[in-house]
Amino acid sequence: MSSWSKRQKEGALLALSIVFLIALCLYSYFLIYAPVKEANDQMKQTIANERDVLFALRKQAAGQALSNETSGTSQPLQRKVPVKPLEEAVLLQVEKAEVKSGSFVQDVTFTHSDYVIENPPEHVENVSRLLTEVYLEAVSYLDVQKFIDEIEKMERVYVIESIMIDAPEELRDMESEVEPMQMTIAFNAFYRGDLIELEPEAPKTDAPLPADKADPTPYNSGVVREDEK
Repeated sequence: MSSWSKRQKEGALLALSIVFLIALCLYSYFLIYAPVKEANDQMKQTIANERDVLFALRKQAAGQALSNETSGTSQPLQRKVPVKPLEEAVLLQVEKAEVKSGSFVQDVTFTHSDYVIENPPEHVENVSRLLTEVYLEAVSYLDVQKFIDEIEKMERVYVIESIMIDAPEELRDMESEVEPMQMTIAFNAFYRGDLIELEPEAPKTDAPLPADKADPTPYNSGVVREDEK
């Protein structure tokens, strides 16, 4: 058995060094850089979402003061942040998204809770949030995107909490049937339950029955409140 030459040893050492360097780079990216970047992106999104909520609340507070002075109406502002949870309006938007995306909504649940804001705007004493969780079945990612796009058309102030997709296994032959993917989308919509005097001006939900459904909001039979968990 012949021993390696000096050139072969140097080549092997160089190859091992390159492999080690690549492994170190991959380790640094997936275990250090990627998690930090994701956390940073989530923090930026959270700050942006909270900024949108604060802006809407400040605008509503200013509009409420102006309404008190001029005997105007709060209805335009309540389209953004109503004084009632208005689950029916959210369900109607989910129904529209289901029909236009060609997906299938399996279930919708609601959870009410308080929304804590650091340094809240003046005259904003209490803000509540309506967490909506939609359990969806779709054939393709395009249908999922269409569904999300339709939800984003909602005029009301909302924040996407999470989107989880359980993709089907990859097809192994042409005869296999395409399995639908399961998706859960959760988003928060906000309301001012403390402004009881403005409840008569809360937006009304006009929900015409769709062509192929007897009830456009059949998914949820009740509402889950935070203290009932």
